[in-house]
Amino acid sequence: MKVSNTIFHITHWKAGSQWIHRILRELFPKNIVSPKVYEKQFLEEPLLDGYIYPTVYVTREQFFSVSLPSNYKKFIIIRDLRDTLVSGYFSIRYSHALVDETLRIWREQLECLSTEDGLLLLMDEWLPESAQIQKSWINTNEVLIRYEDLLNKDNKILFDVLINKCSLSISPERLTAVIAKNRFKQVANGRPPGQEDIFSHQRKGVSGDWKNYFTPLVIKEFMASYGDLLSQAGYEE
Repeated sequence: MKVSNTIFHITHWKAGSQWIHRILRELFPKNIVSPKVYEKQFLEEPLLDGYIYPTVYVTREQFFSVSLPSNYKKFIIIRDLRDTLVSGYFSIRYSHALVDETLRIWREQLECLSTEDGLLLLMDEWLPESAQIQKSWINTNEVLIRYEDLLNKDNKILFDVLINKCSLSISPERLTAVIAKNRFKQVANGRPPGQEDIFSHQRKGVSGDWKNYFTPLVIKEFMASYGDLLSQAGYEE
């Protein structure tokens, strides 16, 4: 299929990035620029016209710091940072490939800590980058897509984003089929959303799971550090 625009899928960690990556790769396998650690494919390498860049983990400032193609389109997906933290905790502790030394060190630390202490550790050391990405795009003129809305309205949202906004040449029938094929239950070997497998990258596939893991101490510390951002993002009044 032809891609007339250069497309950037901007997001932060644990906001459904691999879900969207699978959909884009299946639709346009020859036009995907594979993500690299530290966003080297975006921040350090020349950008390719007519290609799709999934899972670009960058702030607004980083995005506009590079030489962008004239015909680019972008869409931005965010997630409740509380669920982001819980998902990150289980991913780093059990399922994520150890692609760098920092992940290896965090996993070793988490194996020696309680869940509460592990969440507090990652809140201080891992979550700030996702928070910074989210913060940089909030209160701009950008339309932000919530992961939580995607869970319930994936067809509607992705039709609007990929066909209407990004002008990708996809038939509605093809997009519907690819979205259905890549929903949680299909990629989790028939396990429905909400049924947890801590060793799987598709761990649970639901929103609001933070309530099952946040202790009063974690809530207190989280709100002190990120309460304002939760409010700005519309997740808390």
